[in-house]
Amino acid sequence: MLPLVLVGLIVTAIVGFIIVVLAISWFSNPPFGLGNAPPQPIAFPHTVHAGSVDQGGVGIQCEFCHRNVTKGEAATVPAVENCLFCHKQINAENQAEDTPVNLAEIQRVVDRFNDNNPIDWERVHRLPDHVRFVHEAHIRFLTQGESRTEILPIGDEQPMQLPLTVGESCSVCHGNVAGMTEVQPQAGQSLKMGTCVDCHKTNNAPTDCTICHK
Repeated sequence: MLPLVLVGLIVTAIVGFIIVVLAISWFSNPPFGLGNAPPQPIAFPHTVHAGSVDQGGVGIQCEFCHRNVTKGEAATVPAVENCLFCHKQINAENQAEDTPVNLAEIQRVVDRFNDNNPIDWERVHRLPDHVRFVHEAHIRFLTQGESRTEILPIGDEQPMQLPLTVGESCSVCHGNVAGMTEVQPQAGQSLKMGTCVDCHKTNNAPTDCTICHK
């Protein structure tokens, strides 16, 4: 049998490890940097697609690609056919070699379309499977109604003048995606249950368990 001192050290180490993991999990989102976005199969710089025209972007609205965001639960990601709305014209065949766009990545999109091969985009923002988050309801709250000032317990918690545009509404939780070359979870953003409950209480939204939990 192991000496009691050694057993005590092992138990202490295990308990200490659990406490550290719980502490990191509570104060970060999520622990150990696992929230960093995975690499995407094709580079998609939102700075180019969604960035403002005066900053060199195209200014595409969020809902043009994420077509279900104002209609249903999931925002959805675009099918490769959607990409070809623009990239039938903007591609290696009809762009000069000194064009600022990444022709190699665009060609990969065109090849996927020609091969009838979908783009398997990697999820960046993930909630637990038992949580239901309906994008349409949140977008509707932020984009409709009378003019009002709200301080939401999420993001930078600065006063917001509502109603917002759809794109501005997306930024409340996702950050300034239009300014991201690679989409990452918003720094310091918490998507924990407490944040959601605080926001619902602040805005007199339902807090019944069945509203958000399947």
